Amino acid sequence: MVNVYDYYDGSMEIEGDMLEAMFQRQRELMEKYHHIEEANGLLLAGDVPVDIHDRFGQARIKDFAWRTAEELGEALEAFEDQDGFNETHFREEIADALHFLIELSILAGVGPDDLDQALPPNVSVRDDKLFRLYYVVHSQVKDEDGLYTFYEKAHLRVARFIKSLGVTCNTLKNKPWKQTHMLTDTNKFYRNLEQAWIDFIRLCSDAEISPKELVAMYFGKSEVNKFRQRSDY
Repeated sequence: MVNVYDYYDGSMEIEGDMLEAMFQRQRELMEKYHHIEEANGLLLAGDVPVDIHDRFGQARIKDFAWRTAEELGEALEAFEDQDGFNETHFREEIADALHFLIELSILAGVGPDDLDQALPPNVSVRDDKLFRLYYVVHSQVKDEDGLYTFYEKAHLRVARFIKSLGVTCNTLKNKPWKQTHMLTDTNKFYRNLEQAWIDFIRLCSDAEISPKELVAMYFGKSEVNKFRQRSDY
């Protein structure tokens, strides 16, 4: 079975902004996967971005929210490996979750510029949107965080991310069983999605996955996905 570490290159250098590079690669993957999902009769909404006021667009976003959550569930399963914590499995599932989180964001019309963080003028951080997200996370670290084991911290971070993702999706009110149509509170939706990104990066940071390593993991898994597309997986 091909996995992320068959293509992983921790020394890789990205030209330009790292967050933008990942979003661009995900758009390339989306183009082929959309055709596959449409052929399988499972493409709920084909527009990119979707209409977040429309029930089909909302269902599409919620589908990707669940895909993200499912991968994080698999990441936590790595703690239950019979030989002990399987770090390779854990990190590969984090990379999978990142793919789905990026695609969810693209479907929602959210891009790297929307996630960019304004920093205090006296703070010197590499001029890269992903680095700025990491800086915001590091600035929120509390002293009591050191009281948790890595096992406890990973589960706590996943829970907080799922909470943020859940309240993001809860702003999408046109559920399958409802007959009334409600407009989405867009400000609340985007604010909650931004918090979900912060919580995801917090999880990565606590797992000692640096910005550069996260990008290498993402692109390694994207090559796996390209291989799967070529081989009709």
